[in-house]
Amino acid sequence: MVKLPRIEHLKVVKANGREYAYFDTGAKVNGKTVRVRCKHPAQPGFWDQYAALMAGRTKRGQATYTVAELARDYMRSQEFSKKAENTQRSYVYHLSIVERLWPDAPAGDLEPSDVSEAIEAERWGVGTHNMVLAVLGIIYKWGRKNKSKQVRNEPTKDLKAAKTGKHDAWPEDVLEEALEDPALRLPVHLMAFTGLRIGDAMALRWGQIRGGVITITPQKTRRFNKTLHIPLAAALAEELERTPRKSLYVLDGFEERVLRRMVSAFGKARGVHIVPHGLRTNAVEALLLAECSVAEVAAITGHTMQMVEHYAAKINTRRLGKTAILKLDAKRKIIPKTA
Repeated sequence: MVKLPRIEHLKVVKANGREYAYFDTGAKVNGKTVRVRCKHPAQPGFWDQYAALMAGRTKRGQATYTVAELARDYMRSQEFSKKAENTQRSYVYHLSIVERLWPDAPAGDLEPSDVSEAIEAERWGVGTHNMVLAVLGIIYKWGRKNKSKQVRNEPTKDLKAAKTGKHDAWPEDVLEEALEDPALRLPVHLMAFTGLRIGDAMALRWGQIRGGVITITPQKTRRFNKTLHIPLAAALAEELERTPRKSLYVLDGFEERVLRRMVSAFGKARGVHIVPHGLRTNAVEALLLAECSVAEVAAITGHTMQMVEHYAAKINTRRLGKTAILKLDAKRKIIPKTA
């Protein structure tokens, strides 16, 4: 093959008896140089393509809008400001991970393969994996709407969230133990008998409990002005009565992160995986098993009617299964045994 003159930013690689050309775009992702395949210098049209690639590299070098800048711009946006307080905290935390992963990467160059490679390398748990993927998709969707930003790509396109066990209800025996555990009984009573999310439980004040009723506007639905009026169950009322009022907050002395770790450790010691949000499922199922209507359950927990119906269908399936077995056993008892 003819020896080629040195061409700036071009790398020629030999493989399987052929030569392939790659252009250095000047961008870096995870510290790695981003190169794109281009025509070989000996092919027609190479110099036109090379000129276009050089122009793009020059433009990128002059003004690079990075992934980290996109994340920070989103957190200053009106869209972000409308999110619930808990949602904002979660976004800030996971967007800080995005900034750490791609601090200098051009926002317009990030591709799904780059995202997939970075996430796999981090080996996160399912929750972090899915939230990083979610917030990255959100900031890029916002960036594409904002014409002043240099963002037209979709780096999360076709990337699927990792499968989770969702927020399963706590096993009955584990819940009963937690309701008697000195360290956990108060928050577990509060969430299991109201269906409150952990963030709302942490923010609940004694002043919001009057006449045996909790009045609260959940943070997640605050922008819809959806206020709940939750009558106290007898067990919860008794637990609150025995709790000293040391501050304005019912769960005084608890921190959300610490409480989550305590719950996780409590479940692990008993061979199960549990999270605080699972108590919300326990609350719904308990109300349904007490033969509350879908509308009554939704009024307590703040779930949509459709979601409560989903839980009801699962419970009805279990009930039907038990009834079917009882009928089968009864029928087998009256069938005479044959010799």
